[in-house]
Amino acid sequence: MKDALRAAFATTLADLRARQDEWTPRCLGMARNHVARGGPVVLIAFGKAARSMATSALAVLPAHRVRGLLVTPAPDDAPLPPLQTIAAGHPLPDGGSFAAARAALALCHSVRPTEHVVFLVSGGGSALLELPYDDRIDVASWRAFYRALVGCGAGIERVNAIRRRVSAVKGGRLALAAAAAAGQTTVLVRDVPGNWGDIASGPTWLADEGDASDDADPDDASPWLDDAALARELDVLGLRAALPPQLADDLAAGALPPRPHVPDRLHSKCAWLTLLSEEHARAFAARAMTAAGYVVDAEADADDLPVDAAADALLQRLTALRAAHPGRKVAVVTTGELSVALPPSPGIGGRNQQFALACACRIAGQPVAVLSAGTDGIDGAAPAAGAVVDGTTCARASAAGLDVAESMRRCDAHPLLAALGDAVTTGPTGTNVRDLRILAAAPEA
Repeated sequence: MKDALRAAFATTLADLRARQDEWTPRCLGMARNHVARGGPVVLIAFGKAARSMATSALAVLPAHRVRGLLVTPAPDDAPLPPLQTIAAGHPLPDGGSFAAARAALALCHSVRPTEHVVFLVSGGGSALLELPYDDRIDVASWRAFYRALVGCGAGIERVNAIRRRVSAVKGGRLALAAAAAAGQTTVLVRDVPGNWGDIASGPTWLADEGDASDDADPDDASPWLDDAALARELDVLGLRAALPPQLADDLAAGALPPRPHVPDRLHSKCAWLTLLSEEHARAFAARAMTAAGYVVDAEADADDLPVDAAADALLQRLTALRAAHPGRKVAVVTTGELSVALPPSPGIGGRNQQFALACACRIAGQPVAVLSAGTDGIDGAAPAAGAVVDGTTCARASAAGLDVAESMRRCDAHPLLAALGDAVTTGPTGTNVRDLRILAAAPEA
């Protein structure tokens, strides 16, 4: 079964990339019409899918009419003329991230009324294109803040709401900087559900100013955090101690920049188009498993659940599906991201490998296999997309002298899974629509 799951994941990645390459040019109708009328284009691409999206866009936009910027995960700094290329850090921002944000802002401020701006935005952009609201905050202190923020166990909507509030580029600030343009098109590869302003923390997101959060429930994501709501979130999530001194002082003094004002005329000049999302990954994977002879349930949802809770819920779903279809191979297909509260000194791994090990403990000795992997080809700090385990994983680990419980406690799943041959390694895929999980079971004996 493990081979069937690996094959389904590979097929899903190929289908995602094919759709992305085909549909990126199709989403550029406004820009292509602008070029046809003799107008130039400013193209700014950032995120894990930035290079592939930009390559597809440049195939239909004449290079002599384009200027712009490509921001990719380090170490990918290969040239892509006519764009300037900057490699930046992920999952934590680095000096490249700051340089990329400054370059993007400078480009946007330089836009002329004769130009159309194209933003190609994909997941990972929150770290790759980042700059604090205040230039006095350095890279090291911002990285430390990010490390605490992404490791606090909060859902991505809450994390991004905080990032939007304290960034110089997020929360619509790039779109506002390019307000002089004749028009703007944002093309999105979605790596989060719900509000599209959460993709890369919404650098071109122009929400209504009535979407404030003064009375927001701290357990819900808020489009925009005022100072009081931001302070509550930082306290609830235990992040006060991780704040850079300048941010802590400005928050206490009520000196953070106010919410940017969005002119009504800007909305009329902007378009936002989604070309790929996790729904596509789920549908492609379900199709691949059906073709392999499995009865598929693709309706399960474990998004944002802690790893252990997700393992229990999805395996219970698989058991029920198996009972409902005796004598048949069955599979549960789902997408989304799980939450993992990191220990003080985590090892090498990610949420997918942590989930896979949690499942391995629960399926020991059973004819069940579980794959969990990131569609971007990356899982945390590990050189793997995720892992595929089965009922033999724990026994094989024990025979090799490897401690599954200790690996889970330290969030150090990758060395164990790699040693067993259970890691799934693809390298960067050029797309990013969240994580894919496939749980499969053989027929009852």
